[in-house]
Amino acid sequence: MRFTLPSLCALSLLPQLTLAQPATTPTADEKAALDLVMKVGGTAEIDPKLPAGARVSVKIETATDAMLVGLKKSPQIGSVNVFDATKCTDRGFAVFKELPHLRKLVVSQSKISPLGVNAIGQCKELRALVLINADLTDAELAGLKKLTLLESLDLSENPKITDKGMVHVKALERLQALYLIKTSLTDRGLMELKGLDGLRRLYVGGTKVTDEAADKFADEMPNLRTVRR
Repeated sequence: MRFTLPSLCALSLLPQLTLAQPATTPTADEKAALDLVMKVGGTAEIDPKLPAGARVSVKIETATDAMLVGLKKSPQIGSVNVFDATKCTDRGFAVFKELPHLRKLVVSQSKISPLGVNAIGQCKELRALVLINADLTDAELAGLKKLTLLESLDLSENPKITDKGMVHVKALERLQALYLIKTSLTDRGLMELKGLDGLRRLYVGGTKVTDEAADKFADEMPNLRTVRR
């Protein structure tokens, strides 16, 4: 169908359509969850990008076990960001598996034991996981293999993670973004990740991966858009 100039002008006079914006007004249950987070010493807000029933996004600057334990009464929590977890132990990390709808978890500056990693590995709804500077080893990565829905994984600043750990990472077949910055990855470990066909972004800055290997890897991965060193 061809539009003449008058018809185009007429179309311009039609009311402009606007996309409906997701509601950010909390439900009664979400309001209770927001209040609880405030009581334990964190901050929280409604994130409309999270699924219904799990829209509460929590941020805690410096966490303790007691603060994390206080969260387990709120199944409406869909995201947790802990900026400093140096005071947390297995008791605190075990709480994450008690949050049935948790989609995103960020834990920085911690020393997570195998028990803590295994607890996180039971958060089966997770889509994004960040464990930065967590003193992780290759063996501990095995505890994450049940996260079959994971799309983004950040293991940066864990120098004890080596090529051997990639056997566990490549089992996470739905990964689209992978951050291995400042790990002990080499060209050999990079090639172990070829099975991640859906990978779109890979960050390997501060590793022993060479430019040549990074370019070769990018050429052989069908969906990869970015490899950054």
